[in-house]
Amino acid sequence: MSIIKKSAAQQSDEYEAPYKSISRELQPHVFTCKQHEDLFATHGKTFHFAARFFPSAYREAVVALYAFFRTLDDLVDERSENWRADEVQQELAAWREWLDGDHSAPAPREPLGATLAALLQTYHIPIDLFHDFLDGLSADLEPQTIQNFRELHQYCYRVAGTVGLAMAYIFGMTSPQARMAAMQLGIAMQLTNILRDIGGDLKAGRTYLPINELERYGSSRAHLLQLYNAQQGPDDRFRRLMRYQIQRTRYYYRESLHGVWLLPVGCRLPVLLAGRLYQGILAEIEREHYNVLHKRAATSLFIKIREAAIVFFLDLLWKRGEIAGANELELLYED
Repeated sequence: MSIIKKSAAQQSDEYEAPYKSISRELQPHVFTCKQHEDLFATHGKTFHFAARFFPSAYREAVVALYAFFRTLDDLVDERSENWRADEVQQELAAWREWLDGDHSAPAPREPLGATLAALLQTYHIPIDLFHDFLDGLSADLEPQTIQNFRELHQYCYRVAGTVGLAMAYIFGMTSPQARMAAMQLGIAMQLTNILRDIGGDLKAGRTYLPINELERYGSSRAHLLQLYNAQQGPDDRFRRLMRYQIQRTRYYYRESLHGVWLLPVGCRLPVLLAGRLYQGILAEIEREHYNVLHKRAATSLFIKIREAAIVFFLDLLWKRGEIAGANELELLYED
């Protein structure tokens, strides 16, 4: 499960990935720019809405990079009757070998590899980020037990913080502060995905909330399954747990959104909008009284348009020099 994942509850045979999983041979596949865009529009709806405001040069690179992360993520999350963990692990290993080479040989999936090679050459994205991402996907191949937030943070970094950092290289963010903010935003979005998908992940046999935090609030995986299977709404223990999780996730949004103003001018609006829209999912969870066991929180079109108007206004003020710096925006972009 990653920031670019579709919820487990949404996974079905009606979606066929543009690439088939391979077993023994590396097969070339047709993957056009239109397929990149279709993949983005279908499975990254919130980010896709925000990304339409990128200047075209940045947007093409963002969509292409998203296609890579999404395609590999689907290898793990799209589990049909014929899905086999060993075959997925084989392909992930093939990608590792390709990444460590000079990228002149065909990748496990083409032309996806050629597209990624061009991105690596143009933007000098560190290969280690992709290895860390593959580590996160490998961890999702088998049920895992997350003991504490340190382990959860590591998982979120691997499957989503790496995505944020890779995007930072596309945007030309060079300062440590800017790259840290990009990583933090990826982690914030992944934490949000985990909270909105608790029910779907339980159905798929996965639990990402740390065991010690479940215990702190008198809960457990068995308790969550009891609520889920009984079709019950949240009880007091679960609501207290969720309030704590949301509070921490909002901290990551606060820390990361300061970095928006370190972005190139044309990238500030879409990144800030994406952050605000994802942060708005937390508010939707609260409005539904934390009932994420049987509902998947999402922002409505009205909220997307409202947030876009707010961000347009903030961006306009920044460009006109009427806002002095990032610190003064803190109260403006918090809910």
